[in-house]
Amino acid sequence: VSPPMGEIVQGILEPSQNWMAEQLVRTLGWEFAGDGSWEEGLSVEREFLVHEVGVDSLDIALRDGSGMSAKNLVTPRAIVRILDYMRDSPYAGVFRNALASPGEEESTLRRRLDNLQNRVFAKTGTITWVNSLSGYVFTNSDRELIFSILTNGSGLPSGLVRSGIDRVLEIIAVH
Repeated sequence: VSPPMGEIVQGILEPSQNWMAEQLVRTLGWEFAGDGSWEEGLSVEREFLVHEVGVDSLDIALRDGSGMSAKNLVTPRAIVRILDYMRDSPYAGVFRNALASPGEEESTLRRRLDNLQNRVFAKTGTITWVNSLSGYVFTNSDRELIFSILTNGSGLPSGLVRSGIDRVLEIIAVH
């Protein structure tokens, strides 16, 4: 018997727990396709994203469950579509609560965007030459916006890229 799915998702997203994400993909394969392999799990995930969420199949290439493979490809449009779908789902609150937030102790944003505490709920993504931040931000006018900022191959130090991403989000939040 496992913990409730909301706890599992929070354990994956907020601290960016890659091993758990990989196991969840395998579990999806087992539960929905009868085979606990990455291939079946990714097939279940792709089917859901394209046919249920409405992601364009050309906007995603899935190679693992954690996003650690450089062969994973996703467009900002696909991420925004997923975030929009989740915002309107019955699990919206659980999902948003599972995302990282500035200042939260176990969060990947614990030392970022301090001036946007309680206003940003997002997922970071970092592998060699890739830095990203996608999620929800509440603007100064209390408007909720969905954002996805992805960088790839800049050749710049990760800290500098992250600072640039944070600056873009801070500018967005002013409006």
